[in-house]
Amino acid sequence: MKSKSLLILRLIILSLWFAAERTYAGMDLQEDCMINSGPCIREIKNDGIKVILDMYPKPVSAMKDIVFHVTLTDKGGPVTDASVMVDLTMPGMFMGTNRPVLTHTGRGEYEGRGVIQACSHGGKTWRAEVRITRQDKTASVSFIFGVE
Repeated sequence: MKSKSLLILRLIILSLWFAAERTYAGMDLQEDCMINSGPCIREIKNDGIKVILDMYPKPVSAMKDIVFHVTLTDKGGPVTDASVMVDLTMPGMFMGTNRPVLTHTGRGEYEGRGVIQACSHGGKTWRAEVRITRQDKTASVSFIFGVE
């Protein structure tokens, strides 16, 4: 009887540890950008800048070269005078600094390359914070997405 109770206690502890690990690695965070289905769109509040984020090739996978493509518009016209960076983080777990800088390629479109790291805990949920600096002012918008 004692060994059965001990086994049940161990299973409960293991279950709680696994649930904590999933939360810690951001695995339970809700994705708001289905990047594998197409680009994601946000508007920066107070600035009115529309930000369209896309990544390819699809499906977006960890440990592969990714092209980050951002299109910026302001009042319907292209934003051509910005510095754009993508800050990639895994919610709940530090995965190192990963900030691809994007270059303006024309018509308000910016591109850069980077790699999304693989998580040893199995996490596949990431946050891409697009930071836009324009006229000495920085604004940002975040996208929560999953990788294969």
